[in-house]
Amino acid sequence: MQGYGNTFYNATLLGNLWKHRATGGELEQKREINLIEKIKTDLKDRVSEYRYEHSLMVADEAKKLAKKYNLDEDKAYVAGLVHDIAKEFTHEENTLLVNKYNLSKDLLLESNHKIIHADVGAVYVKEKYGFDDEICMAVRYHTIGNPNMSTFDKIIYIADKIGRKDKDEFIMNLKKIAYEDIDKAVYVFLLHQKEKFDKKNKSLSNSTLELLNLLQDKYSK
Repeated sequence: MQGYGNTFYNATLLGNLWKHRATGGELEQKREINLIEKIKTDLKDRVSEYRYEHSLMVADEAKKLAKKYNLDEDKAYVAGLVHDIAKEFTHEENTLLVNKYNLSKDLLLESNHKIIHADVGAVYVKEKYGFDDEICMAVRYHTIGNPNMSTFDKIIYIADKIGRKDKDEFIMNLKKIAYEDIDKAVYVFLLHQKEKFDKKNKSLSNSTLELLNLLQDKYSK
């Protein structure tokens, strides 16, 4: 397990960090601030200015949505912050992590270049920061989704869609729905994606279609 400085960020320590407000522990609070600042520094080194600003906006939206749905706000902020950390990895870096963690080799295909960062990012933040499965799975699912997504996963998924400067009418409406019903927001976005893909004679991934069908059963009645 890796960390930075003399601190190793495993699930137990992170659990303590997230509780700092309840306990009033100054050391835990300082460690969390240091962790977030470290992540921001890493992001600046790894992604473009545009991607960095997007990550900050996603983190802010994730924190607000977590508050709305009574989930851990700080943890959601961190997950939003790191969701795209592997977005601009080189092919060589992606290949190294795919091989190291026995990820599907299909991820390296040109057709998957827009989604590989989710799977690679999940193992990367696990390795680099020692994050627990909740954060790692949210990173993994934030592109194509998954029928087994938790509410926390869906928050990061939707925060990624609405955390942007260029909000058109659809995104503004999606944001409104997200703060009323996170499942419905995912459903509305997936319908929108399916329409776009259908016009281009393209198909959504199997995981995305499974998620859409699951939500369709809930909202099409």
